[in-house]
Amino acid sequence: MPPRKTPRTILILPALTLLILALACTLPGRSAPTGAPPTTEETTPLEESAPPTGDAAPVDETTPEAPAPTGEPAPTGETSPPVGPLPLQGFLPAGPITLLALGDSVTEGEGDQDPGDLDGYGYPARLIEALQAIRPGSTLFNFGHSGWSSDALINGEGDIPSELELSLEEVRRAQAASQPALALVWIGSNDMWYLYEYGPDPMTAEAEAFDLENFARNIDHIISELRNAGATVLIGLLDDQSLRPVVANPSSEPRLPYTTANDLQRMSLQAQAYNEIILAAAAQYGAGVVDFYNTDLFTNPETISEDGIHPNSHGYDIIAEMWLEAIRGIMQ
Repeated sequence: MPPRKTPRTILILPALTLLILALACTLPGRSAPTGAPPTTEETTPLEESAPPTGDAAPVDETTPEAPAPTGEPAPTGETSPPVGPLPLQGFLPAGPITLLALGDSVTEGEGDQDPGDLDGYGYPARLIEALQAIRPGSTLFNFGHSGWSSDALINGEGDIPSELELSLEEVRRAQAASQPALALVWIGSNDMWYLYEYGPDPMTAEAEAFDLENFARNIDHIISELRNAGATVLIGLLDDQSLRPVVANPSSEPRLPYTTANDLQRMSLQAQAYNEIILAAAAQYGAGVVDFYNTDLFTNPETISEDGIHPNSHGYDIIAEMWLEAIRGIMQ
């Protein structure tokens, strides 16, 4: 099938409780809090489950008009995460921490209208302020970029260098100074937005499988490179983007005009598959997982901004608390 036409306006999107998944958590069973992070048990990554593999080349999200594979519709069965805790590697020794934030617009801080006296926007600015109270001298490098996918995080985009390469440089500097480096990774929202807004019409199982293979390779590469360089890694699970107000309750002029109701059903399942990939890679490389899937951060009016996509200031408060609780759990 020919690809969808490029819309008139291209959307630039993303997307104190530690929620590293434990045995009781399953992806299809959502538990939505109302403005505060859910409580959870002691946090550890989950049992290894190998991500999909394949030889497909990474998708270039800067050319959404490129045709995607064609085939039959994807199955509609639900998925569930692997279970069984594994120990988290790379516990943080005493002293200042080099904090690295890798991701998209949510990491950059879009939607944060009231950062107060913070030096920056979003959860990284809140997090480093809290972390410096615990570990004086800690430093932050926020490499998040609005609209970036996992491909862009690895390869860079235009004249902007790779978030991963910049992070690895800071990890090496921290290692040389005998200082621990902690990388927070939260990526994948734009991979999914681009798939369903600019992919084949109707969407196909082959296009979704290609996307999953690419995402699995990227997540494996990101976590393994950071871990091999000596960083401790925490990675965030993705929310179900089909529930975000921008698509669940679109305006008369929707920002995602080519994402259909059928696409949203498939997106919900794809989000679960993405999280399976994240869990498997985290288990393989000893990374911690913070669960943003089983929250209502991106659907609750108290925590979502008016654009229906990004957290508001209160949402970023909660996100920072969740990351901080995860960090506290791995401090020596």
